[in-house]
Amino acid sequence: MRVLTNISVGQLPQGIAVYPKTRAVYVANEGDGTVSVINGRTDTVMATIPVGAAFGIAADAKTDTAYVSGVDTVSVIAPCRK
Repeated sequence: MRVLTNISVGQLPQGIAVYPKTRAVYVANEGDGTVSVINGRTDTVMATIPVGAAFGIAADAKTDTAYVSGVDTVSVIAPCRK
């Protein structure tokens, strides 16, 4: 095995959720309270979404939404379809 590429995201990435249908990859960044959205086809960051805090992330494949746990909130992110 070998590393194919490295993708710069926010500070202290803590969790990843992948959507096979759209190949979008969501990364929860604890250090700066953001979620990075990566295009899995091109390995580039499509968006950086501020969520206030980002300790973990889970995906709902049926609705293509991501749920990001914070300090005392859960942020719900709508799908990115680029």
